Amino acid sequence: MKKSILFAAALFATAGLLAEQKATPVEVAREEAASNVRSPAGRSYEGVVIGRVDEWLRPLVERCVKDAPQEERISFDVFVRVGAEGKAEEVLHAPDTAVARCVQADFGEAKYPNPPMPSWWVKIQVRIK
Repeated sequence: MKKSILFAAALFATAGLLAEQKATPVEVAREEAASNVRSPAGRSYEGVVIGRVDEWLRPLVERCVKDAPQEERISFDVFVRVGAEGKAEEVLHAPDTAVARCVQADFGEAKYPNPPMPSWWVKIQVRIK
């Protein structure tokens, strides 16, 4: 019994490391999003995404800003890799702040318009005044 528990713990630890290794670096997501928005389809898609995100994002950011220390209340960018069916495949943000971490899960759970191509990176600027 003890060996199987240790094996399971080691397996979960290894799976966690593999998941971390598969994360896209923020710089790569930023470059992909910038490349995507240079195309006509990308510009159009970004405009639609930003229009829809604003509907639900504002109250979430306001809630997170209220609870964050003053030095963490800075603007940030969110990079979402949107799958063919409009589901977030990956969500990254930069810089790493308490407010960005607070809203990150909401970006992951949101439904996005279907992108021009699967695994499409889009950048969403979150400005805090």
